[in-house]
Amino acid sequence: MAPTVLSLAPLPAELVKLLIQQTEGVPEFEVVSGHGVDDGELLRIVSQADIVLGDYTFTKKIGSDFVNAADKLTLIQQPSVGYQHIDIQSCTNKGITVANTAGANTVSVAEHTLAMALCLLKNLIFAHTSTKLGGWEQMSVKAAELKGKWWGIVGFGQIGQALALRLKAFEPGNILYYDIIRQPLDKEDALGVQYADLPELLRFSDVVSLHAPLNGQTRGMIDEKALQIMKPTAYLINVARAELVDEGALAAALRDKKIAGAGIDVFSREPVELYNPILEVESDKVLLSPHTAGVSDEAAGRIISMATANIARVLKGEEPESVVNRR
Repeated sequence: MAPTVLSLAPLPAELVKLLIQQTEGVPEFEVVSGHGVDDGELLRIVSQADIVLGDYTFTKKIGSDFVNAADKLTLIQQPSVGYQHIDIQSCTNKGITVANTAGANTVSVAEHTLAMALCLLKNLIFAHTSTKLGGWEQMSVKAAELKGKWWGIVGFGQIGQALALRLKAFEPGNILYYDIIRQPLDKEDALGVQYADLPELLRFSDVVSLHAPLNGQTRGMIDEKALQIMKPTAYLINVARAELVDEGALAAALRDKKIAGAGIDVFSREPVELYNPILEVESDKVLLSPHTAGVSDEAAGRIISMATANIARVLKGEEPESVVNRR
């Protein structure tokens, strides 16, 4: 019997199959769509699946019930970098490999971070709004330059390093980074960065951007105490995970002008709800986007290509790449 790929992504099964078949030498297989299926029926279908393509909208959760019903499953391929909707421990306990698409949206997120910072430094929200209303606030915009500013990068994986590489062209005063793993000195020199602990980074940086994963150590790392350390002229940008930041504390810091502004791409509840405290802050220095930092057209193409190519590897009997739960 040909292996079965269960697709939880909102894509036609025929398209998923065609994308997997782009890899040469893939044996016969079938694709079953499960995105619009109710949970009861989904548990029946997954019992016959060999591979699962996850849901990049995070609507279809993969919890313990799903995993326990998966009698034949060997791989869950998530078409995104994040996989917080998957019960990794249950998968590991049952011997199911989980893979993501690490690196597929690196360029997109790095560029989005830089764009947010430039928009805030140049005060473009105020400039746009006032000009559209017929004003001419040429001397009131008070734009600032990135050159000479200190930038702090929290989380120095692929995205943090890609951002540092791009920042060099703007001639910042210094680029600090904080991560649980310090890079070799030669790599720090090549990227033009300097290691600092988190309090030091927050104290000296004019822009702080978050690129860390969400775990027990990073959850709530930017709380009221951390925000109090930052300069009153500094900006915070979060393109990583909402839970890294205490949203209530950030909203209070913005209202009380403890920091100058923020660029936020991720929220504790998504789609963002109207009672989120960040939305209540009235300021031209608060820039919001709907979790789109990693969702450029190019990144979306790389993500689905990487995911389907990884499924093809497993169908061919090869080892998958970007495994997140190696045993």
